Amino acid sequence: MEFLKRHWSTLILIVILAGWLGIRMGTDRCPSCVVTDIAQDAVGDEGSPAAKSEVSRLPKLADWTAIDTDGEVVGSESLKGKVGVLVYWATWCGGCKKEIPDLVALREEFPESKVEIIGLSVDEAHKDLEAFAKAAGINYRIARVTESVDKAIGPVDSIPTIILIDQDGRVQFRHSGLVEKEALAERVRSLLVEKPSNYAGI
Repeated sequence: MEFLKRHWSTLILIVILAGWLGIRMGTDRCPSCVVTDIAQDAVGDEGSPAAKSEVSRLPKLADWTAIDTDGEVVGSESLKGKVGVLVYWATWCGGCKKEIPDLVALREEFPESKVEIIGLSVDEAHKDLEAFAKAAGINYRIARVTESVDKAIGPVDSIPTIILIDQDGRVQFRHSGLVEKEALAERVRSLLVEKPSNYAGI
């Protein structure tokens, strides 16, 4: 609340910019929602006990599975002990296509033994995801969204939506719209450096 009082004029400008960016990036999130996220992140960065308490109560995701384009099972089991980067996307989504090079770069930066990147497609069943992935140079796993995925993680309101899951199976970040590669990489690094081990019950 103190943050909002000190920076109300800046937040008004952010509201205007967020609305413009939302239109440009193809997200349907309201500007006030974007501003709220920014404000919460800023407050959270101060490391308040309340914020830490909220993190400690984050529930683990329910088990989920899907089949990737190689015919392999991917899901909660394959993410155990890793940071999971899950991306809801579709071949017809302009913002999703724009995000692919950043995800490719992210895959190249982090080893598969520590970070798992999975593109969860909401395309119709007839769409050839394997051919699309090959043509787009995608180097991370691609699978179709399943009922168990929706029950555990979604469904999502818009795409692209990116979700970061820590090594203990808890969602640490969720965002609809584009996320800059370096901002995403920094969040991944923070989870790798500080493996969540101080949660209640761990």
